[in-house]
Amino acid sequence: MGFFSKIIPGMSKSSDKRIEGCVQACENLYKLSVSMFPDKDPHEHLVIVLCTIWTRSGVFKESEIDKPSQSREIVAYTLLPACLPPENRARVLAYKLIMEEKDLSSCISKKYPEYYKEYSETSKSIWDAKRNGSLEDLYCRYNKNKLHRMILFNQEKKNIEKQYSENHNKTYAQGNIVSEMIRMIGQVSKTVTQQRITLCI
Repeated sequence: MGFFSKIIPGMSKSSDKRIEGCVQACENLYKLSVSMFPDKDPHEHLVIVLCTIWTRSGVFKESEIDKPSQSREIVAYTLLPACLPPENRARVLAYKLIMEEKDLSSCISKKYPEYYKEYSETSKSIWDAKRNGSLEDLYCRYNKNKLHRMILFNQEKKNIEKQYSENHNKTYAQGNIVSEMIRMIGQVSKTVTQQRITLCI
């Protein structure tokens, strides 16, 4: 399900503003998350951005993103943008959302060639890393949370298992990564409302 019709009531499905709005929303929310939680990893900020957009737009309820299976999907969805330098992360997440809207995926290449070119060029390092097996190294260049790394890359290394053996069960009992961030997602959403930050317009 796309979030555009939910987050912009009455907007025409053919409106180009959806593309510009998505990019702007992701960038604004990412900057807000970084300013509010400066000690968090880039991947955590991207999870906050995605969950804020999806919950505020009605695509998912907060109780739904808190389910372990759904939250793991959210973490995986934001994996690739988390492997990029700061200036590219939010924009690539936006492009990823855009590309999943059938009518917009073709529109962006025709009407926004500069966006499509940016997405293609910026994502090249990610696809190269996936092909040559170095995606984990690229991820760890920007993200330091070893538990996230273990979940995302199915780590079996004994040193990691030993280090996280005690909080592994505790983390999953709480619903894993996203559930740990529900409070932060709520705070960002509240700030958006208080500051009257407009998303996707």
